[in-house]
Amino acid sequence: MKGSHDYVGCFVDTLHTRLLPHTYVLDIGTINPLDMENNLCFLYCKEQGYKYCGTQNRDECHCGDDPYQYGPADVRDYYIQDFDCDRECTGDSKQMCGGGWRLSVYETGYVQTKQGHVQLKLVSNNTMLTAPPNQVITARSKIECARYCKLSDDCTVFVMSTETGECSLYNSYTVMCEGVPYVQGFHVYMIK
Repeated sequence: MKGSHDYVGCFVDTLHTRLLPHTYVLDIGTINPLDMENNLCFLYCKEQGYKYCGTQNRDECHCGDDPYQYGPADVRDYYIQDFDCDRECTGDSKQMCGGGWRLSVYETGYVQTKQGHVQLKLVSNNTMLTAPPNQVITARSKIECARYCKLSDDCTVFVMSTETGECSLYNSYTVMCEGVPYVQGFHVYMIK
């Protein structure tokens, strides 16, 4: 993900003043710490409603709303060169997951919406999720599918078929890490 428009930079972190104070504790029963990579952390933090995520020390994930909260007005004092975030992610050696007390920070794009408004973001064209959906319905448009998703108590992601109108609802952003094979006419959306 480094190089993407969501990448903010490499920041110094400390135990006493965590820049992103919410730590994603990986449960061996659900997600193995050896699977950590930037996308998983990004999706988890967004799902939890945080504006930023950061990976650290190969297998840690942290979430928060302001990585600049403890820095001076000139945040460059707390900004480190990208080469300080040089540890390969345990889940994907092609990605860098921070360093020792160094956070690779990304914006999640999470935006709180006004009551009654639905915002969605196209994540992927011509792909399908391999995880089983929570619910499958028929919708006339992506907007209708998004409304069904928003009305559902636990929907954050949906897949829409342009040919059949099939709308598959998912309760977690992290299902996108489980597999996205190419399938013509299917589009993956996230609710913002």
